Amino acid sequence: MSEFQAKIGEATPDCPTSLLDFDYENPRLTTGDNLSTHDEKNMICSLRDIAALDELIQSICNNGYFNLEPLIVLAKTDGRFTVLEGNRRLAAIKLIKDRELARDCKVSLPATISQKVLDSIMHVSVWRVQEKVDAQAFIGFKHIVGPYRWDAYAKARFVADWYKKDKSNGLTIESITRQLGDDNDTIRAYIGAVLVLEQAENERLFEIKDRYNRGRFAFSHLYTALGRKEYQEFLGLAKGWNQAPDEQPVNQKKISQLKEVLTYLYGSKKDDEPSLIKSQNPDLKNLGEILVHPVALEKIRGGADLKTAHNEVRDGGAVFSEALVQASLKIDASIALLAKYDGSSSLLSVATELVEKSETLLMTMLRKHGKSENK
Repeated sequence: MSEFQAKIGEATPDCPTSLLDFDYENPRLTTGDNLSTHDEKNMICSLRDIAALDELIQSICNNGYFNLEPLIVLAKTDGRFTVLEGNRRLAAIKLIKDRELARDCKVSLPATISQKVLDSIMHVSVWRVQEKVDAQAFIGFKHIVGPYRWDAYAKARFVADWYKKDKSNGLTIESITRQLGDDNDTIRAYIGAVLVLEQAENERLFEIKDRYNRGRFAFSHLYTALGRKEYQEFLGLAKGWNQAPDEQPVNQKKISQLKEVLTYLYGSKKDDEPSLIKSQNPDLKNLGEILVHPVALEKIRGGADLKTAHNEVRDGGAVFSEALVQASLKIDASIALLAKYDGSSSLLSVATELVEKSETLLMTMLRKHGKSENK
C-alpha cells in the first residue's frame, strides 16, 4: 500500500506516476472499431493510433512536463489510482520512462532525454474524485465543447452512456446540456442517434466495423439523417421522438427499414455494398427524398445509383434540361479534341449514330414545341 494520499475534491501535487493506471473504459477509445485495450501495451497502441501521442511526447521531451492541469483520478483499494482524465498524458509519460515499451508500441523517442525531463515526469498533480460520475461533467465539458474535443461518435457515446446510466435517478437531457454548456439540440441528436445505432447493433442489423469505407466512422451521417423528416417518416419516428428517447426508438415493424437506411449510409464490407453517401451535402438530403418516394425507392432497392433514383423525385423538365446541357457540353469537348482524331472508321460510325440521335431528339422536341404553341 502506497503512503501517498490524495484528498478528495482538490488538487494534490507530487503523485508518483508509478501509481497511475489507465482507464480501460476511456471514452476517447470509442471509435466503433473494437480497439484493443485489455492491457497496458494495447491501450497505449490504441491511443497512439487515435490521439497523436508523438506530438505530446515531443513536446514533453523538449520542454519537460508542465503540471498546469491535474490528472483526474479515482482511488483503487490497493493504493493505486485510475486516471479518468489524462490517459493520453499518462501514455506519453509511460513511454518516455520506458524505452523498451516504446519500442514494443512502435513509438519513436528522441535519442537522448535530459534528466530534467525525466525528473519532471516522476510526479504529477492529481485531482481525486469520490466516484467516477463526479468527473463526468468536467470531462464532458472539456472534450465535447471545450478545447480538447473528441470526435462526434466518442462525444455521443459519452453523453448517451451518462444519460442511460442516470436517467432512472431523474437525469434529463436538459440537465446534461446545462452541465456541459452545450446546445440542447446537439446533445439530444447525439443521444438519439446512439440509441438507434445500439438498437441496430443489438438486432444484428449493422456493425460499425463492417462499414464499407475505412477510416473514421462518419457518425454525423446518422444523427443528421435522423433529424430530417424524411428519415423519421421512413423509420416511423414521431416528431420530437428524441425529447426523451426510448432505448429502442425504432418500432419492430420498421426494423427492416433501419437496416436499409444504415446500409445506404455506410455500406457493408462483407456484402460488398458501397455507401451511397459520397458527400453529406447533398447526398444525405437526396437519399431522404428517395426514401419517401415510392418509385425512387424501388429504383434504389433495385440497384440504381443515387443520382438515377433521385431523378424520379425531381421535376422531369429540370432532369431533361440538365441531361441536354450535359450532352451539349460533351459534344463541345469532343470538337475541341478533333485534332487528335486519327481517322478511325469505327469512330466515324459513332459520330454518324450521334447525328441520327440528335436528329431524333430535335424532331421530337420541335413536334412537342409545336403542340404547345397551338394550345
